[in-house]
Amino acid sequence: MKFLILSRLPEIHSTRRLVQEVMAANHEIFVEHPDTNYSALEGDILIPRLGNFRYEEAIQRLARFAEKKPKLRILNPPAAFHNARHKKQALLTLKDLPQPKLYDEAGNFPVVVKDCLSSQGEGVFLCHSPAELEACLVKLQGREILFQEYIAESSGHDIRAFVVGARVVASMERVAENPEKEFRSNLALGGHALPTTLSEEERDLCRMAVQKLRLDYAGVDFVRSRRGPLLLEVNPCPGFEGIEKCTGLNIAKEVVLHAESLFCSNS
Repeated sequence: MKFLILSRLPEIHSTRRLVQEVMAANHEIFVEHPDTNYSALEGDILIPRLGNFRYEEAIQRLARFAEKKPKLRILNPPAAFHNARHKKQALLTLKDLPQPKLYDEAGNFPVVVKDCLSSQGEGVFLCHSPAELEACLVKLQGREILFQEYIAESSGHDIRAFVVGARVVASMERVAENPEKEFRSNLALGGHALPTTLSEEERDLCRMAVQKLRLDYAGVDFVRSRRGPLLLEVNPCPGFEGIEKCTGLNIAKEVVLHAESLFCSNS
């Protein structure tokens, strides 16, 4: 098998880990920049690792390429990738699953305000008053945003489950550095992670979210609330570093094994 990975930064942890596991499985592996000449690319499995920089251009180019290469298996396919990455579109797709309420406008405080295409906790704000909301909207001017119910009892805590295919292969609880002052628990913002065991209800929620979004693998974020688990978002390009270090599990290998199974089933 020949693997292709689209990554602007081949040296980052998640890309390096995929390369290591593809090589360990004795497959060919090539890392290409998202701005490369797609018409020259040939392979069996393509894994896009697309970040914020020029994201919309990259996903559009990938979608055009996918149309010309129907036999190439992409983890995750461009349309599914973009639908999941756009926070509001994803939550509307998953409207039948338990999640914090989405508001058309911010009328209840406190309220969570999110840039629909942000990542790693950036572009996410908690507003306690109209004045804070106004300042937040100035910062997010020109961006697509969503207004989301604030779940007070989970402030500074959330759960990241890593789903590959139909299996939850790992999970961790993320805790903000100072939960009393910071409601975001992202590791990129200084939070830390602890292994956690999911209930069957939580596992079902994560699996259903990935299935409904038509993803091959994803990081599913949810909070534990008085109403049970509530879905926050689904990341179609989750990092491996934090969850591998926290759990000691080989997440990159799980993704490669899933890609192998898809290739064999389509051969």
